[in-house]
Amino acid sequence: MNRFHVLMESRRRTFRLAAGLAILVLLVAFLVDTVKTQWDLKIYMECSRTLASGADPYKTQPVFNGDHFQCLYPPMIMDLYRPFNYFTTEFGDGVGERFWAVLKVLSMVLILWLWRDYILKPGRNLPRLLFAAVAYGSPFWSDFRAGNAGSFEHLILWGALAAFIFERDFLFAALVATAAQPKLLPMAFLPLVLAKKRPNFRAFVFGGVLAVGVFGLNELIHPGLLKEFFLQLRDPAQPWHYERGPNNCAFVGLVQHALETAWHDRARAMAWALRVNAVWSAVIAAATAWSLRRIWRGEGTETVKRRNSVMLYAVAYAMVAPRLKDYSFLLLIPPTLVALESDAPPAMRFAILVCALLDSTKALAEKAGLGVWSLFAGYFKLYAVMLVWWVLAFPRRARKVVPGM
Repeated sequence: MNRFHVLMESRRRTFRLAAGLAILVLLVAFLVDTVKTQWDLKIYMECSRTLASGADPYKTQPVFNGDHFQCLYPPMIMDLYRPFNYFTTEFGDGVGERFWAVLKVLSMVLILWLWRDYILKPGRNLPRLLFAAVAYGSPFWSDFRAGNAGSFEHLILWGALAAFIFERDFLFAALVATAAQPKLLPMAFLPLVLAKKRPNFRAFVFGGVLAVGVFGLNELIHPGLLKEFFLQLRDPAQPWHYERGPNNCAFVGLVQHALETAWHDRARAMAWALRVNAVWSAVIAAATAWSLRRIWRGEGTETVKRRNSVMLYAVAYAMVAPRLKDYSFLLLIPPTLVALESDAPPAMRFAILVCALLDSTKALAEKAGLGVWSLFAGYFKLYAVMLVWWVLAFPRRARKVVPGM
């Protein structure tokens, strides 16, 4: 009898959850602003239309609110936007954007589910959810408002990391290869299968071959456009190369910002920032490799060691990534929660919390009298990431930061 009641209660909870999610999705579909938001989606819908017409999307610059943008995805990824153009054409303006918004809400719910059930250890869900909703400038909201594909990419990547934690190395490699198709950079996670006590070389090779094979289909399906894609990425005239501060809270952006402020020479500052970032990346990689070795030599189950490795590796990736947009901080929320729930000194955890919650906004810097592009106020999120990396990479040293605590 008790088992029956437990089963019925479980079914009722599942029904309530599904009903609540359905209502949320319907509200999103009807209430999302399709005029002033979703600009990344509109840009790539236009890129997709250009590609479908037989023209070269890399030679065009879609316009949104008077600004020109570039098509920066491989051609096969642009093809994935065709259904949203179809819905808009067949059912009216804004329908494609609303369908996209519904899918994004679903992807975000799935990310939260992955974090709770597979990524994080059991803990208090409500404080974690509140932190995820507001920390780092609310990457969920930033991603949703911009209409970027970031939540879909992060869903696949977190699915990969969950597979790694639970010892499914080949599934991990396949999902990493999938997540890397739009922007290539997630391939940096593939070496995780080598950075453990028993390296899985077969999974590493499998993931690499799969990624290259799938990416090579771009040339087969759209001959000649892959070359245009790489030329677009390398073009130094592209404005996204010089993003910094709130628009690119990466270490390379901080260095470029400082040098440009001192020299008043953007091209020279960017060139030197890349050199400094290369040295910085080597240092972070070496220290992270040492810490990963310590994790695998320490106590704990295989799952615990894999989880700790994932958290550290994700933060190290963010420390050296050349581009860290606002929605990219979806990657940093679980590692930050781990650092906040660790036995690091209270002062260290408080500093992480403050920096993560302050965000790196132009408005905050301007109101504080520090200027829109302040070196101090423009990089709060990066400072939080640095502190999180220190706590996860050097837990004993983190405990010694504040004497007597």
